[in-house]
Amino acid sequence: MVESMTGYGAHTVASKNYQITVELKSLNSKFIEHNLKIPRSYMKNEIALRNFLTTKLRRGKISGSLSIEILNPDKHNLRINTALVAAYAKELNALGKTTGISEKPSLEFLLSLPDAMMGEDGVADEEEWKMIDEAFRVATSELLKSRIHEGKTLGDDMKRSCLEIRELLKVVIERLPDRTKLIRSRVEATAKELKDAISHDQNRFEQELIYYIERLDINEEIVRLQKHIDYFIELLDDKNSNGKQLGFVAQEMGREINTIGSKANDATMQIAVVKMKEELERIKEQGFNIV
Repeated sequence: MVESMTGYGAHTVASKNYQITVELKSLNSKFIEHNLKIPRSYMKNEIALRNFLTTKLRRGKISGSLSIEILNPDKHNLRINTALVAAYAKELNALGKTTGISEKPSLEFLLSLPDAMMGEDGVADEEEWKMIDEAFRVATSELLKSRIHEGKTLGDDMKRSCLEIRELLKVVIERLPDRTKLIRSRVEATAKELKDAISHDQNRFEQELIYYIERLDINEEIVRLQKHIDYFIELLDDKNSNGKQLGFVAQEMGREINTIGSKANDATMQIAVVKMKEELERIKEQGFNIV
């Protein structure tokens, strides 16, 4: 089961006291990265949230936001962070002068900015934390669903490319007998041309033959490429998504395709090899987005 690193998930939890919304978005990354925007009063829980996301999502650049609306004014003894609000106003007014925008920020807007208003104690109560925890878990589940949905599309496209490479490899295999005859005739022609020049040097003549024989034999590369294709498809169908392992196998496929191309010495085979490389490039590009 292929899982994409790109996805989106959100969830809102509400009670008579609070309405809490969590939004999560993930993009490509070699590792797991977090960028969580949460109020200062919830910072003590940030590590737990990060660990939870790491366990569930494994790879990707994760951006998350936590929005909390207090529905019951009596639930918290709210206070205004006057110094911070004043600083916000000063910076925004200065920005307005620089950009030529005359409109001044409203008090409502200023109070909506991060940490402009907070509880007396500056910490979340038990009800809030339980709701936050639930919102994060459901949003993460939704994000995973979207990643799996997109992953299926990626996996289907990569499998299609693998099957196309397999068909192109059949073209190479079918061409082998005619190619062997063609190269044998070239060797014989070259041997006749070199006969008088190197008749006194048998070692050189044997080296020429060995050179052409080595260029002729691509059976090992064909067998290895077939096995790599089979293994790649097997990984695509595995219950666990492993983008790194798929990347390693794709590299091995590329190595065999390149070797076949360098030894082909045949126009029909070269065309098939070029098409194989095109399909493999598609596989690699898709692979960058897999967990």
